[in-house]
Amino acid sequence: MLTMRRRIARLSRRDGVRQIALVLVAVGAYELARVAIEPNWPAAMANARRIAELERSLALGFEREVQDAFLAIPDLVKALNVFYFVGHFLLTGIFFVWLFHRSRDGFRSFRDGFLVATALAMLVHWQFPTAPPRLADDQILDTLRTLSGIDIGSRASTALSNPVFAVPSLHAGYAAGVGLGLLAFGRRAATRVLGVLYPAVVTLTIIVTGNHFLFDAIAGVLVMALGFLAVGAVRRWQKRRQDTPVPAVASR
Repeated sequence: MLTMRRRIARLSRRDGVRQIALVLVAVGAYELARVAIEPNWPAAMANARRIAELERSLALGFEREVQDAFLAIPDLVKALNVFYFVGHFLLTGIFFVWLFHRSRDGFRSFRDGFLVATALAMLVHWQFPTAPPRLADDQILDTLRTLSGIDIGSRASTALSNPVFAVPSLHAGYAAGVGLGLLAFGRRAATRVLGVLYPAVVTLTIIVTGNHFLFDAIAGVLVMALGFLAVGAVRRWQKRRQDTPVPAVASR
């Protein structure tokens, strides 16, 4: 009995390593693609202006006011800078480790949903390059650079990321996916509360730091939703195929 348990535990660890490796390869491919695509600055600045105009027409262009309010508390903005810089991938990774132990089927569904959403986002990045507010609007600060000395991408320095990939915001999209997972698989009330608060905090952070318009965040959530819808449709199709009885071959 003990030997069987050890074998099951060993297989589980191997599966976990494979799943982690798959996610790391996908993230690495995404980052390489970001670096490989040359920033199209004229198109990116023009698209950013279109988004700003659209938000103003819908009375949603309040990014500058939100940032100004938080700049009155510089230490809080510095904390949000750190959260933006390291929290995105770190907390998403922690979520997937937690979900892997909570539900293997849930892990696979969310993993596939995230991967499809990321692929869709890359297509949008490529076809619709967009500069972030910190580069497109002279009145919105790049808080990571001005308060924390971190340049994550500008016309002068693009080493860490392609700065014209603002639409859709994968920070917001991933946060929405993490929040959904916490709500769906969390057993404690605190976990579900975190599932509601986390996407809101991430959206606030990307606006305060000047890295995204609200439009970018909405686009990120929509891309994530499309990823989950696509995965759900494929799974339903596979289930129908499995449930469909194979017609018997008539004997002669």
